[in-house]
Amino acid sequence: MRRNTALTRIMASGVAAIMLCAGGTFTVNAAEEEPVKADVSVKAIQGLSDDFIGGMDVSSMLSLEESGVTFKNANGEVEDLFTLLKESGVNYVRLRVWNDPFTADGQGYGGGNVNADRALTMAKRATAAGLKVLVDFHYSDFWADPSKQQVPKAWKSFEGDADKTADTVYDYTKQTLTTFKQAGVDVGMVQVGNETTAKIAGISGWDGMSKVFSAGSKAIREVLPEAKVVIHFTNPEKAGTYATYAKQLSNHNVDYDVFASSYYPFWHGTTENLTSVLKNVASTYKKDVMVAETSWAYTLDDGDDDSNTVPSKVTADNLKKYDISPQGQADEIRAVAEAVNNIGDNDGDGENDGLGVFYWEPAWVPVGTGGKDNAELVDTWNKYGGGWATEAAGEYEPNDAGLYWGGSGVDNQALFDFDGKALASLPTFKYIHTGAVTDHVFTKIDPVEITATDSDSIDAIKAQLPSEVAAHYQDGVDETETVTWQSAALDWIRGAGTYTITGTTNAGHDVTVTVTVTATPAKDYVTDGSFENAENDKNWTIAGTGASITEDSGNAADGKRALKFWASDAYSFSATQTITGLEPGEYVLTAMSQGAAADNAAITDGVALSATTGGKTTSDALELNGWVKFDTATVPVTVGADGTATITITGNLPADAWGNVDKVSLVKKTETPVKPSTENLDKAVAEAGKINRDEYTNESLAKLDQALAAADVLLAGSTYTEQDVNDVIKLVADAIAGLAQKEVSSLTVTPSKTTYQVGDAIDADHDLKVVGNYSAGMGNVTLSADQFTLDYDFSAPADAAKVTVTLKSNPNVTETYTVAVTARAEGGSGNGSDGAGNGGATINPDTGEGDKTNGANGDKITGVLSNTGSAVTAVGLAVVVLGVAGGVSLALRRKRS
Repeated sequence: MRRNTALTRIMASGVAAIMLCAGGTFTVNAAEEEPVKADVSVKAIQGLSDDFIGGMDVSSMLSLEESGVTFKNANGEVEDLFTLLKESGVNYVRLRVWNDPFTADGQGYGGGNVNADRALTMAKRATAAGLKVLVDFHYSDFWADPSKQQVPKAWKSFEGDADKTADTVYDYTKQTLTTFKQAGVDVGMVQVGNETTAKIAGISGWDGMSKVFSAGSKAIREVLPEAKVVIHFTNPEKAGTYATYAKQLSNHNVDYDVFASSYYPFWHGTTENLTSVLKNVASTYKKDVMVAETSWAYTLDDGDDDSNTVPSKVTADNLKKYDISPQGQADEIRAVAEAVNNIGDNDGDGENDGLGVFYWEPAWVPVGTGGKDNAELVDTWNKYGGGWATEAAGEYEPNDAGLYWGGSGVDNQALFDFDGKALASLPTFKYIHTGAVTDHVFTKIDPVEITATDSDSIDAIKAQLPSEVAAHYQDGVDETETVTWQSAALDWIRGAGTYTITGTTNAGHDVTVTVTVTATPAKDYVTDGSFENAENDKNWTIAGTGASITEDSGNAADGKRALKFWASDAYSFSATQTITGLEPGEYVLTAMSQGAAADNAAITDGVALSATTGGKTTSDALELNGWVKFDTATVPVTVGADGTATITITGNLPADAWGNVDKVSLVKKTETPVKPSTENLDKAVAEAGKINRDEYTNESLAKLDQALAAADVLLAGSTYTEQDVNDVIKLVADAIAGLAQKEVSSLTVTPSKTTYQVGDAIDADHDLKVVGNYSAGMGNVTLSADQFTLDYDFSAPADAAKVTVTLKSNPNVTETYTVAVTARAEGGSGNGSDGAGNGGATINPDTGEGDKTNGANGDKITGVLSNTGSAVTAVGLAVVVLGVAGGVSLALRRKRS
């Protein structure tokens, strides 16, 4: 075992260090000599300035409090949220402002119902707690993002008029900020629009958008001249976009200070790219830059049972960037903060142009559970707006909030648990300055994943098994450990399937590998059915109107191009390709479609896929069920002796219906083999599962595990035969038969019955508990009656009534003890011990003396139990031992009637 990384401890003086930069100096915090002790591990960021923004957007907070939510520190003590944030190293809060997120009768749209008045209430509390405020104007009545920049209701009459919108933005911004200023709010930054990638307040195009940006900026400069003006975009992963946006802002002379980006690792690429695109803006246009929104999940559970954006809208690969845990959240926050800090000083003023990072909605915890099935929860959402949208929001956003209203979609990305208690990740903005360490405790090894096709050899698959893996520890220090895999099980791979085998590292940690074997794709006879190669467009004959083969990036089912269609009037089209040289036989034609009517309603019969062979046509509908909600049409095709098939895509659609068809494929039909019965193999595996593993040697159990691993692999396949099944049954059966018992080094016997009468017999199944203790600390196991023998003689009431237990598999291991034996009393049945003339003996567990109660025709015996010749110390008994080892004291007196 070796460590492949070492935890760096920053050694610095307790005073501020002076960092030299091009053109000047700037003050940075000095990390403590030792990182603070915490429940997450965070490496301090070198050269981080004291005023680096560690901010959080808590815009939903007021509605959450009104819904009954309380926030608690790590000890579970209730605290004011802003105070708690301040204590956790946060120095800024971001608050969104919607113009009028209410219906005419006062029903809120949700998402915190954050109009200017409610934002001001929170802003004053933040200022009182010592936090600066970023005011985030959306210039909309509800959510504004790249896909939604809806004009406020009150501005509807001049929607699309850039000049009037700009004038109104100026007035509204100035009035709102004046109120904030008069209330004494410490406003440090103001955001003109939210994620204004393509629009703002219903205005699109750079000429119009720039007028709106400039109007908002002018109002900010007049009211709060010290505040920074922020313009906010998203999708930094799209090459060239940020350079284009910054250039357009410059060309249109927009007055602003900060170019802000959203950055969610689920969608927005790498932090290295984030640094690159923001640094380009900072250096080219001499602007400050920052991340206005980011977050990560600590669990994949859903706190309010109303669906979450993560993982429902995220690919599995993107969920692997960081661990799904509070530690993963800390890692993500640190990584984004470091990416921003790496922007550096690009204008020579001695200050880092990377201002900081805001975490989005870290306190948006559930206000209840049960989702829409819980009527009380729905009432709470609607009354206080603690979910992302209420039912009332449908009047403003009928196609989104009107359909999908509900609770928090980010409760699993909060920095508080579902009960409002602070997670270990909450103080990360403090830890990036000081560093934080936790105990070196093993947490996990990431599962290994291997891909192959069914044409790859087993040896080629085995060659992909890593010999080493990284074991993760709570303090962030990984250990490199070597692995021994159950690789022989891979010999039983049969066709396409997902196979899982296990391994063990040299440190004793379990690890798994998932081998995904895909079927070799069948030959596709359609020429460029995904429309990706423009040179092949000539193979398609397109007729009618509205359809063309073109780029439809982000909407195509495969690649970037598709058969795209739309027209402002009702239209019809067709796209045809004739395929020759086919072998006669059965084929399957498929294609995928997406789109909708002008009002986003589904169209189920407007587009069709068909094939014509030998004068016969078969077809299937290509449904349009919504944006990127792909439907697949399947058409059976019989190719005759001429070897020719003509495939056609047809459309007959109303005005403004839109969509595309992609991934057209024609393949030879293959028969799915019928799998043989695995009933007997299932029984063999079940039988192995009943085995008490404590009884057998590790070597023999290892062989059983190998056989069971082979069974798991075989059953995951798609093409195994009856012979394969029988062979693995034999493997399992042989392994069970070959199990070798561990050697027992000692016995412990606990009798449940301690007195007998002459002639009685010990019931080995009920009167004794016999435990075998294995050597070398291997544990113990309760033995059954057929694993040991008993030797005793109850023919007379004497202290010779010894009981010896001997292990059958090792006669040298014994346990000997004595019991009290009574003579059968006159007139008694000889079976009782109740003092009622039945001739039994009783023992007082407190005194060790016999019951003195007179009984009819019964002998009362005072007796005790003791050990003698035992290989181990006997367990405590329910009697007090009297006398000496090796004997038992008997007091016999006849009681006459």
